[in-house]
Amino acid sequence: MKRIIVASGILFLALFAPVRAASLILPGETTSSAELVTPIPTIELKEKITEPKSEEVKEKFAAVLATQKIGHLSPFNFLKHAIRFAISRGVPANTIILILLLPLIGAFIGFSQYFVGLSVFGIFTPAAIAITFFSTGIFGGLILFAVILIATIFSGEIFKKIHLFYWPRRAITLMAISLITFFFFLLSPLLGLLDLTQISIFPVLFLILLSEEFTRTQLGKSRRSAISLTAGTLIISILGASLMSWEILQKFILLNPELSFLSVLIVNVFIGKYSGWRLLEYSRFKSLLEK
Repeated sequence: MKRIIVASGILFLALFAPVRAASLILPGETTSSAELVTPIPTIELKEKITEPKSEEVKEKFAAVLATQKIGHLSPFNFLKHAIRFAISRGVPANTIILILLLPLIGAFIGFSQYFVGLSVFGIFTPAAIAITFFSTGIFGGLILFAVILIATIFSGEIFKKIHLFYWPRRAITLMAISLITFFFFLLSPLLGLLDLTQISIFPVLFLILLSEEFTRTQLGKSRRSAISLTAGTLIISILGASLMSWEILQKFILLNPELSFLSVLIVNVFIGKYSGWRLLEYSRFKSLLEK
């Protein structure tokens, strides 16, 4: 129970804290006759790093790479040469950065599980949700997840009463989730909510997968376990998205990929050898430790 309270508190702070990765005002907005209309906030990223065709991001990272001299090919700079070769062949630099950030997010998830004690849905689900929040913005991503989760639970309870096999019933549930999400996309701008019109299909799919994990855990274990795992996954995903939005880290990984991979490898080995108490376990067994 304490884990759920702690997770909910961190999630509440992260939800209402300012997010660097999201822009809440439409760029280039002018004051004209539309001043009487309340502007709809947008969750579009300032740097659009998740958009492969963003020329602004391409030029920025190309300028960063131009500042570094890498010398001749050697075992100590082969990734630097590989990055420049990939970019010269048309691979977007921002896509490369996201790929290089994934091992760091994986290490962060492992650290959160073994040192902090947060329970999550594996390692790939939090990583995918972190990229989703990085793409949509944390606030918009949480709202979208809430809509998808409510649609999943609501449709699951309705279609559970229909005597069908499991997979056809889940397919009908997916259809209901798609329709509810679609109508939410339509009503959101009309009601003055977040502008979700620029979200691609992939963040929606990742969030549907997370809601599916919630439903599966609820059926296989208990609702309390499902809530605890979902809260832990959301917290780690929010922190991971915030970590990915750190521009200094993006530049460091782009300019020093060998060092970053070696550092992540050492950290993972250290985490894998750790066998001490977890942070949340201290509060759980505090009375026992005092004795």
